[in-house]
Amino acid sequence: MKLDITKACADSLRAFTQNNYGIKLKSSHAHELVAAYLGYSSRAALLADESYPITKLMDAEIIILNPPILFVDHRLKTLENLPSELPSSELLAEGVYAPIIADEQFSAKIYAGFHEAGISLADGRAFENLRMMGMDPNELDWITNVNIETTESGILMTVIYDYPANAQKPLRHSSVKITLPRLAGDIGYSQPKVIPTFYHGDMTDPDFRLKHRID
Repeated sequence: MKLDITKACADSLRAFTQNNYGIKLKSSHAHELVAAYLGYSSRAALLADESYPITKLMDAEIIILNPPILFVDHRLKTLENLPSELPSSELLAEGVYAPIIADEQFSAKIYAGFHEAGISLADGRAFENLRMMGMDPNELDWITNVNIETTESGILMTVIYDYPANAQKPLRHSSVKITLPRLAGDIGYSQPKVIPTFYHGDMTDPDFRLKHRID
């Protein structure tokens, strides 16, 4: 499956450059670029990875298709005999990721970036206390911040929710810590760990609805 995934992406990239730009990309070049988009310094590094092999993408719960632009740009500059008229790395990403996006078994797991994934994963837990009180979180004007830290074994995110957005000193409602354990290259992650922390304010203030004009 390791070769199947990378081959599908490489073939897609070659078809993308040929059909859209009339550029014939060598198979070896396509495989090197695909490796970069999956988080590897080279195709050899991809094939040698035993810790987080791309073969495990089938088992991933979260897939992040956020191209590492600076990393890919470096490969575009250092690979020898690449066609000089290749489009930008942002545009090439469409050709590389197309087979993954088109695969139905992956579609519900794909996010465009860590920020989007963090918000999506955190929202359900951050507002569970409000929903228990019969309130709609969408009725409040939230300030949402996402802090992202990268480690060798995965991604650590903290999503913070403050309210209301127009206050001089917004109150802290909750923060949600999310751990994404790395599983497949730099794009596939296993079951996330989501731990919310709730603060005082809305849970203890009987006039919360009145102050924020809810109802």
